[in-house]
Amino acid sequence: MAKYRRPLVLVSSIILALTIGGIIMLLIGEDPLKAYGALFSGSLGSFRQLAQTLSRMTVLTLAGLATAVAFKTGIYNIGAEGQLYLGAFAATFVGLSFSGLPAPLHIALATLFAAVAGAVWAYVPGVLRVKYRMDEVVTTIMLTSVAVLFTDYLVNYPFIAEEGKLGATNIIHETAQFSRLVDLTRFNSSFFVMIALALVIGFLMTRTTMGYNMRMSGQNPLFSRFGGLDPGKQMIYAMLISGALAGIAGGFQVLGVHYRFHQQISPGYGFDGILISLMVNHNPYGVILMGFFFAVLRTGSLSMEQATAVPSELILVIQAIIILFVAGERGFTKLLFKEKGGAASA
Repeated sequence: MAKYRRPLVLVSSIILALTIGGIIMLLIGEDPLKAYGALFSGSLGSFRQLAQTLSRMTVLTLAGLATAVAFKTGIYNIGAEGQLYLGAFAATFVGLSFSGLPAPLHIALATLFAAVAGAVWAYVPGVLRVKYRMDEVVTTIMLTSVAVLFTDYLVNYPFIAEEGKLGATNIIHETAQFSRLVDLTRFNSSFFVMIALALVIGFLMTRTTMGYNMRMSGQNPLFSRFGGLDPGKQMIYAMLISGALAGIAGGFQVLGVHYRFHQQISPGYGFDGILISLMVNHNPYGVILMGFFFAVLRTGSLSMEQATAVPSELILVIQAIIILFVAGERGFTKLLFKEKGGAASA
């Protein structure tokens, strides 16, 4: 029964958060059933709306996986947002260059550059943590600001579009663009690449020696040292993989969604990835499901706002409430299973 407790706590947390959200709607004079109906209809009500949801799920899942890999290894990469921005710009640079390449090669090269850019940006705080004991939470947050401001400069000055709005690059070459799969939506073939990457990361973290070493280094560094492992080296590996995944998330936003880099290319997807990962205890397979759930909420929130007077920002409140309940898992488990003391955490 114990292995089902966290899923039950998570599901119960979501139900309670939606209930509290409904109470808030009632207090402002809105019908919760109508609001939630509009939310889920706006994200799942038609094939096109589902396609839009899956498109947003792509970046959210990759950001969640980036967080999960690092956190499972005991190093807290809070900088996925900055790594995402640099990955997006690296993909844009390749997409604007190398004209004449075959489409598969051009897309693969742009994705590789995005992964490398994200990995390099994550490597720096990883080394600072392992070699100099500098707090990676602080360094990753600081480097996120540097990455966002640096790309803002690039897109407004040396790489500004020759035509069109301020704060964006030119459109990348068609050979670097993932093909759109559903008319009038942004759903594109990068979704299937994301699913493949998610399954590979899940297999790596749960079924391989490398994944076991990384998980053990995160759970018990002292035991890992006695077992002949170097926890610091495992943290570096984790940061490289984490940064690469965040960079790819940004790259796919360019190659599959916007076809150019622009300011505010991410409305906080990197930080959403942290919440997604925390909610499923950094389980890579759970990240896929939670990425879809977050995509449903984000995609449907605008439809909810249009159909009712409920602001789309209420979805952020609901997300925060879910996190609050999940963070209090121990006490919530005692409440659900009516157990005492240590039995609840068995």
